[in-house]
Order: sequence, then structure tokens, then C-alpha cells
Amino acid sequence: MARHDPTELARAAYAAYGGATGGKNYRGLPMPCWEDLTPVIQTAWEVAAEAIARRVLGLDKAGPPALPKRGASR
Repeated sequence: MARHDPTELARAAYAAYGGATGGKNYRGLPMPCWEDLTPVIQTAWEVAAEAIARRVLGLDKAGPPALPKRGASR
């Protein structure tokens, strides 16, 4: 298996997201720099990057778990 650093992948994904949105978040507000993200948000990006890496490497063919539908109670 190829070695990869989830944090570096997450930083790259976050930067790519910012590049695609003009540096705006989903609410249209300026994105903070990576270092200013909370640990929870950094971890979320790392988990997402890890899931993509596993999928690309053929280690996870099932894909990510389904997200809850909008308006569904948790």
C-alpha cells in the first residue's frame, strides 16, 4: 500500500476546495486558514481525505456511509 499522510491530504483537499470556491466556505464566507480550523473540522477533513485515499487505492470498494437526509432526525 502506498504511504500517505492524512493531514497532508486533508490540507491539499481543503486548499483545492478553497481554490474552487474563490476561498469561500459553504455559506459564502471567507475560509479560515487551515491552522485556524478547529480540531474537529481538521479531523473531518482528514477522515474525508483518508476515505478518498482508501477508495483510490482500492482498499474500500463500498464507499462512505450514507449521509442522513435533510430534515431527518438524528
